[in-house]
Amino acid sequence: KAAFEAMPPEFKAIESSPTITRAQLAALIGTRLADLVKRAPRRSTAVITDTRGNWANAWIIPVARAGFMDVNANYTFQPNARVTRGDLAHTVSQVLTVIASNNPALAAQLKNTRRRFPDVPAGHLRARAAAMAVEAGVMQPLENDTFQLARPVTGAEAVAVVDRLASLAGSR
Repeated sequence: KAAFEAMPPEFKAIESSPTITRAQLAALIGTRLADLVKRAPRRSTAVITDTRGNWANAWIIPVARAGFMDVNANYTFQPNARVTRGDLAHTVSQVLTVIASNNPALAAQLKNTRRRFPDVPAGHLRARAAAMAVEAGVMQPLENDTFQLARPVTGAEAVAVVDRLASLAGSR
């Protein structure tokens, strides 16, 4: 509780936020999955030009280096951009890949994922990530078994997703 009280107001507001930003998601992952972030193979050097002075910079850098969240080709992270379900599914798939590297049963489950959603074309860039996130039980399909890639993620939804990842990773 004391650690939570010491957090910046932007972090404390995550759970009650109607939408979350990329900075908030990175902070959530960086705090609740800290051991996994440290263990993850470094996937990039994470040159980021737009997070200096951002309240979440201390989490953004390691989360990006772990490959859990992408840095744009122009070296921006866009910390204030809103997170969509498609964005979250992509991040979840990156985290699941690292968790699965030490969990053969999960790795087999994810490899055999065939889940489809009526609103996500099979060839869509985020189709596999959405399928992985749902098959692993980390994210849930929405009404009429849709995924709704463009729908903004709420703070409560992000917290629940990261908590499920932490449980799979053995961090909770």
